[in-house]
Amino acid sequence: MQKSTRESDQGLQIPGFGHIQEYNFHESGSLELNSGPRDIFLFCMREGTAQLQVSFIPHPLELHGEEAIFLAFPRDNWHIRIVHEPSAVVYVVRMNINQLHKLINPAFDTTQLETTPRVNMKDLMKLIPVNPSLLICFDQLLHHKMQPPYHAMFEQAKSMEIFSLLMETAFSRQTDVCPVILSPVIESKIHQVRRHIISRLDEVPDPDKLAVTYSLPRTTLREGYKFVYGKTIHQYHADHKLESAMQMLNSGEWLVKEIAFRIGYQNPSHFISAFKKKYGFTPKQYLKREQVQI
Repeated sequence: MQKSTRESDQGLQIPGFGHIQEYNFHESGSLELNSGPRDIFLFCMREGTAQLQVSFIPHPLELHGEEAIFLAFPRDNWHIRIVHEPSAVVYVVRMNINQLHKLINPAFDTTQLETTPRVNMKDLMKLIPVNPSLLICFDQLLHHKMQPPYHAMFEQAKSMEIFSLLMETAFSRQTDVCPVILSPVIESKIHQVRRHIISRLDEVPDPDKLAVTYSLPRTTLREGYKFVYGKTIHQYHADHKLESAMQMLNSGEWLVKEIAFRIGYQNPSHFISAFKKKYGFTPKQYLKREQVQI
């Protein structure tokens, strides 16, 4: 297996949080990482696709763009190989289990960790959908221009924002019972539907056609999607479009009208109106706000 060639690595050690690293790959290859039993890793795929080969999991895990997963093995040392495609970008967060408990509950007594487990590792190890707003936070954290001594406060605040968004997304699923049968196979297909939707943001999703494409009963897709992601297919698509627009604005690579066309608006003024309705300011006002803050 060819080893990874990386265009750039950007990393930060955040006191009380952990280490955050960006890997930007420009060739196919693999990256090896080792971990101890008290370490927890978060893998967040910004772009592209990667296969995670984990020593304590018998089958490889596939991670696509805008997906994340926590991994931990409290009983022993473990290792992971990230097998990636060209142009893949992944954020890797490494923290100690004590840090995780402290973040969730600042009053947590670390001496109780062995006798009173507070976090079920199996609950953590599930696919987390990542919205563009979270990717913006990673980008702002790793590429900010804040100067000392204020950079430390900014990095702490942005790290906590990332962590809170991740945990809210991972564990905010409503406690009501899903109205349809949601087996692992069906849930996997629902994740495929999400990937389909976010890869074609310029197209209005048709739930009936998606149900046929992914061999799901219509009711199962509609109700299951809302249960898994907390929104209907159309709500999710509309919100993701505008969050992606904010991410594109943040990159500085496209004009406002170009972004409007890329996400499916035929008239840029309709995009500007929708953006302002959701965020309270126009795309240009957003850019001015970011220039002031960062």
